[in-house]
Amino acid sequence: MKNTGYFRKKIAVLVFVVVAVLAASAALAFFLNRVYFLGSIVASPLGYLIIKTFQESREFKRLTSLRKKWGICGIHETDSSEISEYYRKLEAIRDSKYKVDDRTWNDLDMDVIYGQLDQTLTIPGEQVLYALLRHPLFSEKPLEERSRIISHVLQDQIMRERIQVILSKLGKGGGRYFVDLLWDARPAPNKSTFLYYGILLFVPFFVLLGLLGYSLGWVGLISLSLGNMVIHYRTKRKFSEDLPSIRYLGRMIKCASRLSSLRDPILEPYRIRFKLALEKVSRIAPKTTLLSLGENNALIEYLNILFLIEVRAFHSFLRLMARYESQLRDLYETIGFLDAIVAAASYRYGMKACVEPALTDSSPFLDIEDVVHPLLEKPVPNSISLRKGGVLITGSNMSGKTIFLKALGVNMILAETLHFCLAKKFSASFFNVVTLIGRKDDIIEGKSYYLDEILALLRILRASRQEIPCLCLVDEVFRGTNSLERISASAEVLIYLAKQNGLVLATTHDLELTQLVTDFYVNYHFQEEIGEKGILFNYQLREGPAETRNAIKLLRHVGYPEEITEAAERRIREKK
Repeated sequence: MKNTGYFRKKIAVLVFVVVAVLAASAALAFFLNRVYFLGSIVASPLGYLIIKTFQESREFKRLTSLRKKWGICGIHETDSSEISEYYRKLEAIRDSKYKVDDRTWNDLDMDVIYGQLDQTLTIPGEQVLYALLRHPLFSEKPLEERSRIISHVLQDQIMRERIQVILSKLGKGGGRYFVDLLWDARPAPNKSTFLYYGILLFVPFFVLLGLLGYSLGWVGLISLSLGNMVIHYRTKRKFSEDLPSIRYLGRMIKCASRLSSLRDPILEPYRIRFKLALEKVSRIAPKTTLLSLGENNALIEYLNILFLIEVRAFHSFLRLMARYESQLRDLYETIGFLDAIVAAASYRYGMKACVEPALTDSSPFLDIEDVVHPLLEKPVPNSISLRKGGVLITGSNMSGKTIFLKALGVNMILAETLHFCLAKKFSASFFNVVTLIGRKDDIIEGKSYYLDEILALLRILRASRQEIPCLCLVDEVFRGTNSLERISASAEVLIYLAKQNGLVLATTHDLELTQLVTDFYVNYHFQEEIGEKGILFNYQLREGPAETRNAIKLLRHVGYPEEITEAAERRIREKK
């Protein structure tokens, strides 16, 4: 069986044989006849074998690393400001009506979910995956196509690993501003570049004069070099910052070329897209190579200056970029999509308890069994069925209300983007998920907690009137104001939402609210037990409103003075 040691031994044996052949040839030639030097030719194919073995060793290490990471769903930090660049640029162009808005994305901790999903190997992959999660689909056909490819990737290990090896060679290094190169404005190519070719004609002319003994020739060549140096470095300033991205572009084209050589019926549409784009953009790759020839090599840098190699390559590159911008973007998106799908397949394989949802274009409904939150190590599954109005969930602090809302929201987004979710059964209509879960004062913008809350809730009211049903997830309506106004306003808002196009799942601590909205909302609750060992939560969703409160019990449990807890309980008894 092949392993790292196998390749080391093979290379060592081959090197030994090459050295032995060369030594024997030299000895025979020295002592017998020089014709024996020809024996060293035998070392040439052996040298080729050494190079091939080195390449095989690198490929083996790459493949071993990919296999170790397959299905590992660890959480890692992500810089969403960079990863979201592609999504932001698309939004500036399309301005999609339906998307996972920033508030919902943050409420559901989707940056962390993305970090768990992101097993991509390329910059296009990580950015396209982010964009896929921000753009839910409300049609069965494209979602089933994504599911079909994910299933194929899971089943066909050989094809999957071929794709992964090719993508890993592109990698993520050096392309930090690559999206800007493809979507932002670039410098216009110099319209007078044809003059650079005229300048080149003077080089052989001045060299010939110099060789014929005319000093004017060498003076002219030096003057020409100085002029070209000004042009060279002035142009280089324009693309030096973009040079890593330009190189990455060249690698991306090579990556697309390798992917287009893979034969697979499921991936045939993407292979055709690669072929069509490569017919146009294949001329760009050599230009990206020319733009970095002179690094760390003084002779080549001088030739660059004398013949304006990089200058001409840069302006040619700009013209080709402008002409084939759409094809380059298509390559980016197709590579990114395949990388994102392979990452999604790895996530699905690692999570194991995934199911394909049954999504329909019908009146709003939810029918979910044993749904769990993907970030919990030991999640407690819960089920719910709802066909109109909404659900009002009560329960004590830390009993699981907010986690349940988040689990529904996250899994709904996964269902409508990657067509799998963490549940035993997930049947639902298509939903535009909009949430109000996390709140905070915004000192910089001057927003209070309450103002932030009512503005966020207003966007849910507007979303509930749109064509696509809205799944409204609200944690503690109007918690930022006094109890009298909170209960009255909350009741009217919840009744209004229940009459609109969608379903509402809301949590509350106000048990009075459960009576005010009883015609529109089904009551559920979470409960806990407080014993000698402390507070025990079972995190199970139960029918009916909560009958217990634990706020003061929690104060006592964590060590608050008896004077405070007893007085608080006495006040409650007096009010009753």
